[in-house]
Amino acid sequence: MGLGNLTRAGVLAAVAECQQLGRETFRRQYGFGRATTYELLVDGSRFDSKAIAGVAHLYSVGSLLSAEDFSGGARTVAHRLRALGFTVEDGSAVTDGRQGDPQVVLQPRGGARDRGPQNFAKSVRRGVPIADIEDALGEQAHVLAALYPDGIARLWGSTPTTQVNNEKAKALRNRRVGDDVLFYAENHFIARARILHLFDSLPVAREVWGTDEDSATWEHIMALGEVEEFTTPLLAAPVLARLNVPAPLRSLTLRSDEDYRRTAELLPGRRRNTSSEPPHPLPAASAPLTAKDLLDRIGSLHTHRRPGSDSPSRHQPLSLLWAISRITAGKPRLAPWSSFRSEVGQLLADFGLPDSKVTPEYPFWHLQGSGLWEVHGVPSDAGPMPQVGTFNTVQPVAGLTRASAELLQNPLTRLEAVVKLCSTYLDHVDQRALLGRVGLAGYATADGLVDGDEDITVPETDHEERATGPATRREATVSRLVRDAAIANRVKELHGHACQVCDTRLQYKRRPYSEAAHIRGLGSPHDGPDELQNLLCLCPNHHVLFDGLEIYVDVDGIVKQTHGGAPLGRLRRHDDHQIDEAYLRYHRTLCELDMLTKK
Repeated sequence: MGLGNLTRAGVLAAVAECQQLGRETFRRQYGFGRATTYELLVDGSRFDSKAIAGVAHLYSVGSLLSAEDFSGGARTVAHRLRALGFTVEDGSAVTDGRQGDPQVVLQPRGGARDRGPQNFAKSVRRGVPIADIEDALGEQAHVLAALYPDGIARLWGSTPTTQVNNEKAKALRNRRVGDDVLFYAENHFIARARILHLFDSLPVAREVWGTDEDSATWEHIMALGEVEEFTTPLLAAPVLARLNVPAPLRSLTLRSDEDYRRTAELLPGRRRNTSSEPPHPLPAASAPLTAKDLLDRIGSLHTHRRPGSDSPSRHQPLSLLWAISRITAGKPRLAPWSSFRSEVGQLLADFGLPDSKVTPEYPFWHLQGSGLWEVHGVPSDAGPMPQVGTFNTVQPVAGLTRASAELLQNPLTRLEAVVKLCSTYLDHVDQRALLGRVGLAGYATADGLVDGDEDITVPETDHEERATGPATRREATVSRLVRDAAIANRVKELHGHACQVCDTRLQYKRRPYSEAAHIRGLGSPHDGPDELQNLLCLCPNHHVLFDGLEIYVDVDGIVKQTHGGAPLGRLRRHDDHQIDEAYLRYHRTLCELDMLTKK
């Protein structure tokens, strides 16, 4: 697997996720650094090319490419993204494609003689309307329009130097997109910004700042973002000393990312809202999706009903169950059309309504109406229901929204979602077989599936002779969950080895015997914690019944039979053994699912 497997739809899905998380969080989550050379431009926004390509690979073929997997460097990434029809910009003179931290550019603002305060207020604090300098911008016009959707550019420039090895020449030569800029005035640092773009333009500089007394202009231009003026100017001397720069600062100066990291503790933390943000108010953010919202939306899917039938179509419910199973298995929340068509198509054939057509394209597209599903990569002119041929050609990706997938990481929410799907839409389905098919067989018991716990069987023999000698043995490597014996002993001691259901105290080999039962099982898909609040002290009989979902504890603390609801008595409690009610709720929900699957 490599960059050749990237699809346009996968890139668009990665871009959408980056927009939701923000560039820094997106990079940190997937282990990438800031782009130092090539940036991807999509709808006026900029993205780190390698990070986008790595996550796009996850959604294109199912495996994430890490920063170390790009053996061809950033240039190869840029070539592939361009081949898919995207715009990729070379943002600096650095060409080796290294992922690095920002350097720091120390930028004198200039005094009144140089019109420093006026120029800073005009082109950095207030910004320059792009429309006012459009004639001078030439080919840079589309770049600035993409960088500043609000139409206001934040610019600063430097006059040329005739020397080649002084501090200013080195800074002009080696600064790059992504570097931070610290503005210096009157022995203090007064503001900070980040370089979004670098270009040289005499016409633009003259249009924005005019010329100085020597008829020179600030033609080496930085386009800035994340502009932040410090509430209290920062004394520069300690920072300059740590950077080994003489005070006062007299020239444009560049220091390395390593040097910059050493000054971090001396600089104020970044504010979230800075002057580089659009001046007009942003629309109010929608309320975050809650677990209740998710369950309500699952319970109110717009399912199709065939004429003369009261049964809702199973296409969307089966597709959501498939998507939930992917979350349980740790797979990517989004999958390409080819995978969806193959896997969900077979589910529809085996568990859909009798005589219904197998049309996976319908849930793939129409589940967007639930608010829990997203599709990327379908052309905007494909119509209200794109043709299967379109899907086959562009290979879009689809799946649960990020918010939905995050909620379903919670085992209780995930279980409740499965119950909601089964009880609302899948009454007449062999639900036990269905859950087994999609990888959710662990819901059949309270302890779930644990690697290596299944018995090893051998084929049956045809002869009727009696076996002689010891039973056959077979070597096997198993993986078992590690349980804390001290916690198990603690719950037994607190209850004096008496079952919390029936008060039975057993003796085995002249010693008391009881068993510590996990309420929310440790095995998959329950993934419960090994802690005292998740344990009960039970006799072997009630341990088997509890794990087998034959008994549960209701909201009032009464132990009841799952099938029939007959009460067995109140669960005995101990003041030093506080049971987490959320675990009991999980077990009750599991019993509810068991009743559904055994109808």
